[in-house]
Amino acid sequence: MLLLFRKIGALLRGKATPFQIIAGCMLGAMLGFIPDFATAPGLVIFLTFALILINANLLLAGLVGLAARLLGLLLLPLSFQVGHFLLDGPTEGFFQQLINAPVFALFGFESYVATGALLLGALLGLSVGIIIARGIKSFRTKMAGVSQSSSRYQEMMGKKWMRFGVFLLAGGGLKSPDYEKLLTKKTGNPIRPIGAVLVVLSLVLGVVSYQFFATEIITTALRSGLERANGATVDLESAEIDLKAGRMTLTGLAVADPNALGTDLFRADLIEADVSGVNLLRKRLQLDRVVVTGATSGEARRVPGRRTSPATQAAVSVPVPDAKSIDDYLQNAKIWRKRLAQAKKWLDKLSGPPAEPTAGAATPAEESLEARLRRQAAAQGYAALKATHLITGAPTLLISEIQANKVTVAQLPGEILNLVARNLSTQPSLAGGAPEIVVTSASDKIGFNAKFGGLSASAADNTLGFHYRGLPVDRVMQTLKSTGTTLKGGTIDLAASGRYFTATGTIDLPLDATINNSTLSLGGRDTKVSRFTLPIGLTGSLDNPRIKVDAKSLGDLALKAGTDALKEKAAEKLKDKAGGLLNGLLGGKK
Repeated sequence: MLLLFRKIGALLRGKATPFQIIAGCMLGAMLGFIPDFATAPGLVIFLTFALILINANLLLAGLVGLAARLLGLLLLPLSFQVGHFLLDGPTEGFFQQLINAPVFALFGFESYVATGALLLGALLGLSVGIIIARGIKSFRTKMAGVSQSSSRYQEMMGKKWMRFGVFLLAGGGLKSPDYEKLLTKKTGNPIRPIGAVLVVLSLVLGVVSYQFFATEIITTALRSGLERANGATVDLESAEIDLKAGRMTLTGLAVADPNALGTDLFRADLIEADVSGVNLLRKRLQLDRVVVTGATSGEARRVPGRRTSPATQAAVSVPVPDAKSIDDYLQNAKIWRKRLAQAKKWLDKLSGPPAEPTAGAATPAEESLEARLRRQAAAQGYAALKATHLITGAPTLLISEIQANKVTVAQLPGEILNLVARNLSTQPSLAGGAPEIVVTSASDKIGFNAKFGGLSASAADNTLGFHYRGLPVDRVMQTLKSTGTTLKGGTIDLAASGRYFTATGTIDLPLDATINNSTLSLGGRDTKVSRFTLPIGLTGSLDNPRIKVDAKSLGDLALKAGTDALKEKAAEKLKDKAGGLLNGLLGGKK
């Protein structure tokens, strides 16, 4: 603390000019207000180099930067509002040019918070810098008219508080610099010579470090990014990118399940991709073909993972007449809500943001920009909001195709899955086709498909479908809450095809459950059911859907069971009568 006071004293008595004071305050405040490096890496690097290169006062930059860091956390909503005004207001066109320009695309101007924080930091730094510069000027003006031999100086130094202040600020004694000369300097040398050397050395060191430690740097950065996206531990042995050869290779990838940290949501021995390095300075990366080898899901981890973000919470169900929540039907509803919440999270990430926000009232298929920002701010926080609608030309990230064959899933023993995904990108409306995911099993017992046509340029429907054939009835009944009507034996074929609304995360997914060769227990009587299809409606939020079973279909099932029972009873009576008649004809009755 004493050292800090001495530094402040040196500032008062030193050669700092108004330019150096204001520049230090502005650069420190702008750096302090930016949320983190990942949000605006280019901007943070640029401001850091500017602080080193420009002959700004480093003491004030540090003090103001620390205060701005704390203040920036409190004013995060204000930074967002300012950024929203700049990016979606009268200066939208200017920032759109920066966001899509080479080099400037790396500055993170698409982040509402980073852009707003830059302006707030500049205004705060300018205001504080002017106040401090005027205060120092006033101090130097007063001291210019006071000499150590004057009676006024002797009178001042006779006071204890003045001597104590001199001790804090100057140590052994108050020196008398030429204050009149200091008052005449307004700018001084704007460039710090040693700073220019440090910037050049930093660039050289960065290039050399990348050459020798590229694998470690890329692995660490990619692992960190995947953990932010997944919300839990991600293990990655190594990652290599060779832009000359256009090749990326990942080995030993293991993604922990955020809802079951003892297992891996996805694991792969090797991932290879063809990389297009064109337009990297515009922050555009394209993976033309990704091949996954040795992929599994649901495998136990040797060391349990840890969460890196709060667990995904299921949405509140939307009331639907005659519909019930999964809690009303399933014994393990909590587990299913977690699984569905994770599925929704990945679908939202794979589908990207809506193509074009529309004004006016939101519907399940469209949502205004204001409504979308409010929803995302509540779910993800202000720092995660980006003006992705200002990105033009090509998506920031585009994966043209992913192929993962012979995938095994612990929850599906004996099944071998093949996965194909196409046109996965951060901005689907800028890609050549709609995002699409297709999963099939070698036996065709299981299938899943999702196509987000509503996010592509064609603006088609977002379709979602799946099937699961030959599901044992007894296994299904074990997961259901007890009811008066039960099924025993046989199988169930499930098939669903409907729509997924990315704007609201809701579904409209009619499901057909076909019961095959089962026994229906109704009213204490067991009845054989050879084949019957029961329509089920799945609506509302994907992570907590409402389930509606058609009452008429249940009545038809009961009627069919009753009819079959009557037929069976009639057949037994007919058989008895026929047997008696046959005995009579054969002489059994005289």
